[in-house]
Amino acid sequence: MSEQLWRNTVRSLEPHIPGQATKAAKQQLKATNVIRLATNENPYGPSPKAIEAMQKAIQEGHLYPDPSCWELRDKLGRLHGIDPENYVIANGADNIINLMIASYINPGDEVVYCAPTFSEYNKNTTIMGGIPVEVPTTTDHKFDLEAMFQAINEKTKMVIICNPNNPTGTILDGDEIRGFLKRLPKHVVPILDEAYVDFIDVNGYETGIDFIKEGLPVIVLRTFSKLYGLAGMRVGYAVANEELIKPLHMVREPFACNRVAHGGALGALDDIDYKNKVLTRNKQEMKKLVTALRNQGFEVEESHTNFIFCDMKQDTTGIANELAERGLIVRPANIWDLPNYMRISIGTPEQNDQLLKALEEITQTAQV
Repeated sequence: MSEQLWRNTVRSLEPHIPGQATKAAKQQLKATNVIRLATNENPYGPSPKAIEAMQKAIQEGHLYPDPSCWELRDKLGRLHGIDPENYVIANGADNIINLMIASYINPGDEVVYCAPTFSEYNKNTTIMGGIPVEVPTTTDHKFDLEAMFQAINEKTKMVIICNPNNPTGTILDGDEIRGFLKRLPKHVVPILDEAYVDFIDVNGYETGIDFIKEGLPVIVLRTFSKLYGLAGMRVGYAVANEELIKPLHMVREPFACNRVAHGGALGALDDIDYKNKVLTRNKQEMKKLVTALRNQGFEVEESHTNFIFCDMKQDTTGIANELAERGLIVRPANIWDLPNYMRISIGTPEQNDQLLKALEEITQTAQV
């Protein structure tokens, strides 16, 4: 009876399938040591300055946080050279996605993006009564901007580009994105999801910040969950010109970012040395993993993130289960209808060595 009272759009939703929490995995596997390589977390944790700032902030946990997160907006504005008023801070990137879609999508509006990609685009569009229009990625797993453009019609209200894309780790050329943005009809709101942009290591690579400063109408999404190691704190932000960002301020809940998370983000931005150390380690371990996996006969996409997308040449469910029995949690790509692929987060050197050893043992056993 109670289900009949639900909103119609809720009944059509598929639940999000998150990476398994460490404690739950330990209980299920009866293991004392579990290594999570499924959720693209920073394996080194927050920076010392972020931890210090969060410890200080928790002493004031009895006080409401600044509802506007002005200090963080000001710091981001100075970092990017953009007016702080043009930022919205919220409870992680997924909350920002909710705010963007809630701000613009009416029932019947279409939202165009490529798949596979982050499932929250589909979910939030559906909740608002919008229509997700999923266009396949290219054969090399990149967002197909031309196919997206061809899918636009008078009902299209929003387009979303995930760059780098999750789960494939691929990126688009800056000129491709710029040209696409310039071609869009005026009734279409473009979103550029740059949750993993900090990991791009390409000389002169242009990002959404550059496009905004050029005057292009685009909302850019970023997060402190990946590079800065604050996934458990939940801090994300959107930035755009004054006209595009205004409705996000209006629909955002008053205290969308808690005091401890706000402090951690401020501390993280101050710790440049730690950020660079994490980026260097990620690059080194990425290279090691990719080389070793290719030597084992697997195909690995070129990734610009903190994870790799690997063609294992067979259904990866069994491999993932065998890895889990060894305490290694990875993400098989059957949830994206790519059963032969696996997404693997870049861990510490020791974690990656354990993964490679386990994969070698599993594949050798399968060949016997």
